Formats: sequence, C-alpha cells, structure tokens
Amino acid sequence: MKLKISLVFLTTVFSFILWTACDKIEDPLKITDQKDYPLNPDDTLFFVDSVLVQNKQVLLEDFTGHKCVNCPKAAKELHEMMEELHPSLVSYTVHAGNFAVPSPGTVFSTDLRSPLSERLFTEFGIFANPIAMIDRVEYNGLRQVFTTSWNTVVTQQLQTPNTANLKLKNIYFPKLDIVVIDVDVEFLSALEGQYNLVVYLVEDGIVSPQLNNDPTIGPDTLMNFVHHNVLRGAVNAAYGDPINLSGNIVSGQTFTKRYTYQINPDWVTENCRIIAYIGKSDDALNLIDIIQVAELGIKTEE
Repeated sequence: MKLKISLVFLTTVFSFILWTACDKIEDPLKITDQKDYPLNPDDTLFFVDSVLVQNKQVLLEDFTGHKCVNCPKAAKELHEMMEELHPSLVSYTVHAGNFAVPSPGTVFSTDLRSPLSERLFTEFGIFANPIAMIDRVEYNGLRQVFTTSWNTVVTQQLQTPNTANLKLKNIYFPKLDIVVIDVDVEFLSALEGQYNLVVYLVEDGIVSPQLNNDPTIGPDTLMNFVHHNVLRGAVNAAYGDPINLSGNIVSGQTFTKRYTYQINPDWVTENCRIIAYIGKSDDALNLIDIIQVAELGIKTEE
C-alpha cells in the first residue's frame, strides 16, 4: 500500500514539477486540475542528471561470489581496466551460484544475491567463478569469458562501430526515494531482428567480507572488501522491453521510454546507479549481442 500511495503521489508531484521547471525538463506535462498540486511544497524537491552516449561502449557482467577465492584478483584487474577505459567500459557484478550463498552466523552472512542475478547465472549456464560475459558475444565459441581474455574481448568490442546513441536521464525525488528514468535511443544503422531495452539498478561500495587466495591483495579473508556495482534488480524486466515488435530496425529510428522506480530502503541511494543497455532478442538465450550501454548515478544532492 505504501508503494501504491507513493507512486500516486509521485504522479501528482512530478506533474507539478514539470509544469514549474520546464527549463530543465523537455516536453512538460500540464496540470489539468487544481487538486493535483502537492500539499507540501517540500515534496517537490528533486535532482536531475543525464548522460548521452554517442560512441560504442562495452558491458562486462562479472559473475562472482563472496566465497570465490579467485574473485578479488579478477575484481582488481577489472578495476584497473575500468580506470583505464572509463567511461567506455561499463560493468556490474552478478553475485550468484554456490560461491555467493550466505552463511548465517559467520562473517559471510550478507546476501548479495538477487532473483535477477540467480536467473542470469542459471539461464546463461555460468559454470565457474570468476567469469564474465562481455557484450554477451561469443569468444572462442563461448559467451562466458575467463579473466585472462577480458582485456582482449573488451578491446575487440570497443573497435566495433557504434550503431545506436543512448541517452539516459534520471530525476530523483529524495522525499519519496523514487527515481524517474527516461531513456532515448537513436539507431544509426539498419539492424535485422528484434532488439530490447534493458534497465537495471546496481549499488556500488558495499563493504562486506570476501575470501581471497592472492597474498599480494591481502589475507585469506578480506574483512573490508568493497563490492562494486552489485546487481540489485531490473527496473523493467530481466530481458527488457521490446523496441521493435515487428520488422527490422531502420537507420534513424528512435525509441523513448520512461520508468518510475521505488528505491529499496535497505540500499544506499547515493551509491545506486542506473545501467541501461540494448541487446538482440534470441530464442535460446533471451538476449545477446549487446550493441550499446550507458551508466548514470542517481544524483541525490546539489
């Protein structure tokens, strides 16, 4: 009920804001009834941020777990790649499988899994940790890529032509802890098949113990290990919303979508980020061959 009330109230608040702040937001809505005005003006507080991606960016999905002893080394290598390639490389961690199962009563009691992460782990046949999918393309006949090949596949994908521009904008309402997400897609080339838009929420900077077998990183148990961009859930659906229901994509085609998402009170909103990507629908694996990705943090203050 609380969520329902919040969403209804957000609708009225958001309408008011768009009407009074149209210099910030395109295509403002109009208030049609005086009762739509918010009772408390403080509830109109909001923050806006946006990003426009016009070059090919690459998505790396890192399948990991807090009991995976080899994962800290992989995380360190990924962090170094992110620093070198930012913002062209976007990544999140998928905590799933046996190595991610929490152990109540121990230091490994934190559960970083989600129904979405377990679903991706199962449906893509992840058989080891650490392992990644990079743009969900095949490399040496597999879509699962070992750490030794991460840099090679990322470099390969960054060299592919950009076929779609992706604009991501979020509007955060701190009084309600709700974020409104606008996504705009512009295709630059004709593409065969059906493509979907996927929007996920991740949380960065979660400090929780992690097993480790690399002495150059630290002891066997890293008590204050920082888990980056942990996949929390889907804003729309695991494999997104269809962009083209029939026919192929034509050059110049556009697609716009708006989502409203209630932030889980157990998450740290200022550490949450929105990741949106476009992939090709597949009968066997649901969604593969990601052509573009964008990442945007949730702005929670001026």
